[in-house]
This record gives sequence, C-alpha cells and structure tokens, in this order.
Amino acid sequence: MRIWVIGRRESARMLALIGVILAVLFFGGNFFRGVQATAASKRQLPIYSVEREGKTISLGINCAWDNADIPQLLDILDKAGVKATFFVVGQWCDKYPESVKAIGDAGHEIGNHSDRHKDMTKLDRAGIVEEIENASDKVEKITGTRPKLFRAPSGAYNDLLVETARGLGYEVIQWDCDSIDWKGYTADEICNKVEKKAGPGSITLFHSGAKHTAEALPRVIEYLKGEGYTILPVSEMIYWDNYEMDVQGRQHPLPKAPDSGETPSFQPEKGRN
Repeated sequence: MRIWVIGRRESARMLALIGVILAVLFFGGNFFRGVQATAASKRQLPIYSVEREGKTISLGINCAWDNADIPQLLDILDKAGVKATFFVVGQWCDKYPESVKAIGDAGHEIGNHSDRHKDMTKLDRAGIVEEIENASDKVEKITGTRPKLFRAPSGAYNDLLVETARGLGYEVIQWDCDSIDWKGYTADEICNKVEKKAGPGSITLFHSGAKHTAEALPRVIEYLKGEGYTILPVSEMIYWDNYEMDVQGRQHPLPKAPDSGETPSFQPEKGRN
C-alpha cells in the first residue's frame, strides 16, 4: 500500500483550490437565483389588489352566463348605496342588451371581459385586439361609454395579453378575493370565503348567474361595511399612474417628489417651540 505525503505547500494549494470551488458554487448559485428573480420580476402582471390609505375594496362581478339575477343584484347594490364593476362578455351584450343598459343606467362601472370568453393566451396579438375591441364596441353602442378596464376570461393571461390590452389603453384587472360562487357554493360558504380572503385594497370576483350570489351579496356588503371598508368601483380604487407593482400584482403608490424649485424644510409640530 502506498502512503502519500503532502507537503505544506501542496496542502495550501489544495485548500485554496477547495475554497475557490466552494466560492464558485455559493456565489454562482446566488447569481443564478438573482437572474431568476430578475426574470420573474419582468413578467407582465394584471392588478390583483391595491395599497391605499384606509380600508377600500372593490366588487368585481363577471357577466358571462345568464342575466336572471341582474335585477336582483342591481336592487341589492342600490339599497346598499354601493357601486360595483361589472365585467361583461360581448356575446352576453348581444344576448342581454337590456341588462347591459340597466347596469350602466344604475351608475355602475362596466368593464370588458372579452367578446367570446375564449382562452386568450392561445391567441396572437391580432386575435387579442379583435376580442377586446369587439366587446368594447358592443358596450359602447349600448351605453354610450367605452370600457377602460379589461378582465381576462377565467383569469388566464400571459405577457402578450397584458401588454396588448394596456397598449390599447385598458388596465388589466385580476382579483385576490375569489368568492368561489361559480362552484355553486351556498350563501354561507360564499360569505365565509370573502371574510377570510378580503383585505384592504382587495378586488373581488363574483358572477352573475351563479346559484347563490344574489343571496350572499347583501351579507357580504353588510360584513364589509361593518369592518369599516369603503366599497369603490375598480377604476376609482386603482392607480392609473405613479405606481409600482410587486410580484403579487399589488399596486403601491410611488413616493411623492418634492415640488420643483422648493427645498424641503423642517416644520415644527403645532404647539411646540
């Protein structure tokens, strides 16, 4: 059996080599993770929620099924003194123009929910433009007002969809509080979902034509008001400029810059000398 004897110089070189390998593994791994984080941060996100002073929340109601509960939903909102945002599908406008007009006449906001409620992540840019603009044309023809918000069918989006919609002048809206009413949940279950998920700046997801939405909505509104929330249409709660978006799709206002030409100075609190 051979016995290898390593001198001090060789030992030092070996230790140095091991140190270099460990450093490459450590810093290289951190660099790779940094690249991943940077790539992820560049993803185009819709607005899920908003950071604002105070407790505000928006009710977003998708209209893609039938219209049987629209009169009841409008009556509930009217009695509560609340304005919601209804995201309507173009084909729904074709089928129920009187409901679209009733929503607009009641002072609620109408957003765009595509023309045919297809998976728009499978469309090219021209197809996306056609879906969005056709739906807006129908809303404008009925109400006289063109939507400025877009919510993707089934919440499915990619960078191309978000970029294209924003390029057309729409803000893209998602949600962070899903009532799950589309699963046919009971009114109690819907209310429990909202109570657990709602927070300051939340945007909710409800559906017209869902089995128990109209039954749950008065209780949801009562709960939110009891918790001190102000309920606003989506376009009144979101920021349209001077904001940044985190990786969760939450808007944050940018700090206000000092007025041009003025030097910020210390102002003593009132009552102190």
